[in-house]
Amino acid sequence: MFKSRILEDLKKVVGELGYDAPDIVCSIPKNTDFGDYTTNLALQLAKSKSGNGKHSPESIAKEISAKIKDLDYLEKVEPVGGFINFFIKPDALMESLHKICDYSLLVDPQIESETQKKKVMVEFTDPNPFKEFHIGHLFTNSVGESLSRLLGATGAEVKRANYFGDVGMHVAKSVWGMMKKGKDFDDLEKKTLLERVKWLGEAYALGAKAFEEDKEATEEIKNLNLLVYIASQDYMAETVGFKPEIDYSGGEKVNEKLLKQVKKLYAKGREWSLEYFETIYQILGTKFDFYYPESIVGEFGMELVKKNLENRVFEESEGAIIFPGDKYGLHKRVFINSMGLPTYEAKELGLAFRKQQDFDYDTSIIITGAEIKEYFQVLMMALSQIDPELARKAIHIPHGMVRMVEGKMSSRTGNVITFEWLYEMVREKVKAVMKESKLSSEEIKQVLDVVSVGALKFALLKHDPKIDTVFDLDRSVALHGDSGPYVQYTFARAKSVLRNGQYNYNVELPHSDSHPKEIKHELEKEERLILQKIEYFQEIVEESARNLAPQQIAGYLLELASLFNLFYQKHPILKAEEKQEFRLALTCAVAVVLKQGLFLLGIDVPERM
Repeated sequence: MFKSRILEDLKKVVGELGYDAPDIVCSIPKNTDFGDYTTNLALQLAKSKSGNGKHSPESIAKEISAKIKDLDYLEKVEPVGGFINFFIKPDALMESLHKICDYSLLVDPQIESETQKKKVMVEFTDPNPFKEFHIGHLFTNSVGESLSRLLGATGAEVKRANYFGDVGMHVAKSVWGMMKKGKDFDDLEKKTLLERVKWLGEAYALGAKAFEEDKEATEEIKNLNLLVYIASQDYMAETVGFKPEIDYSGGEKVNEKLLKQVKKLYAKGREWSLEYFETIYQILGTKFDFYYPESIVGEFGMELVKKNLENRVFEESEGAIIFPGDKYGLHKRVFINSMGLPTYEAKELGLAFRKQQDFDYDTSIIITGAEIKEYFQVLMMALSQIDPELARKAIHIPHGMVRMVEGKMSSRTGNVITFEWLYEMVREKVKAVMKESKLSSEEIKQVLDVVSVGALKFALLKHDPKIDTVFDLDRSVALHGDSGPYVQYTFARAKSVLRNGQYNYNVELPHSDSHPKEIKHELEKEERLILQKIEYFQEIVEESARNLAPQQIAGYLLELASLFNLFYQKHPILKAEEKQEFRLALTCAVAVVLKQGLFLLGIDVPERM
């Protein structure tokens, strides 16, 4: 990457000219006519104390340009006003082809990154058992997996965490619904996992509707909620040896017959849900290092809240324990309700400390839907009163809603856009698109899943995750435009060219001891633009990781794919005679970068399409 070399050489020149070296900014110009890199260094120096206002930005730019223009990797240096534009020699850009076609690292290890050697935990997906895995979970998973890969590629030690709600009112509503549908329960074991999970979703929708519309059902579900917490303690004690610290019953007797029934329904529903979630994670290519159930971290949270009653971080109010957020310009939140049960807030509090115990992280990234943004602000304020350092380590990334023509999802009504439904819809669309493919039916089967997952993820990751996303089925699977299959197809096209050209990935292009052999022929515009775009890859990766912005990678890949397809249409590769070897190397580099870039988005690539 030549940016680091330019920065190093600029720093030397500034010192030689007697200026105090500032933090030099070198960036990628928006217009390619302004070179490969540009800097506003002359403007900085004209304003600095060492400049003393003696020289104009224009004269400083010319002065620096005259000193730096003869460097061996620069084709020309162009001062424009207070800016300096740098044009890299094509021969020097050719170095990228050597490095990329026989180079497995995503980022040059010599370049220091902000995330290098840091320990980062990324918490994402977080689906709730007893409810179906929907498109919102897919969005969270896509963002979290991509960020995990970006941070890992830039040197961080990354652990993936999944936090799920296996206790709470949603479980109580589900158990109530399961009881009402009880006559079907004994036959469920004979059915497929998907059928069982669908049944759980129906039970939740039934319970959620009754909770809002039937006062008697509301009270029954509230009472069941306490039994769910007790059932979860027994379940965790039996399955993972967890030793409960909290007596949720408060020493009071509970209905043992009803508790036994709740335990049975709870155990089965939890197991079916988590088993189903794992089948989805396998499809999506995510493996979690840590799983955090609310049933366990809730107890940690309750202990923390009670412990911090004495120092007035929390206060008692009408039988509950609250955090007085109004003291900090926020709103009050209940952390332990009047039944003595931890709320989401208390569980999240316990989760922060539990994650720190398991992995002594430098940064904790938490990805959730934007609808809980305000609640998270209160949570972070409460955490900062207990452990300021731990609070400073947390970064909350709230993502927007995913919408389709039908509008906002609602698992309460049962009108939820499930992953299963959406995945099958995309697969059918991909099948239709690939009817024109020359692949055999067996080969199409092999690439169908890869392309379908790519279509789903890319459609979600190409936009800023903080804004709402409208998912367009037809657009997501198109082999042209701004879709994942378009980038995958470009990769497959490049691989086809390389196969037909019998190109050896480890081939050494003609070069001298330190640089590629000088290019005798003039580069076509499209060739020069591709070399330039490849040069930017590492910087885009680092910037995407620094900004926690996978959409920057997606945008880069679309631009590179578009440049290559234009080049492919305008210029012969295999019949290029003296330029064949160069163009094959260029094609190889494009294929490698597309594959690596898609990997950073959590997307695989098919060799053929």
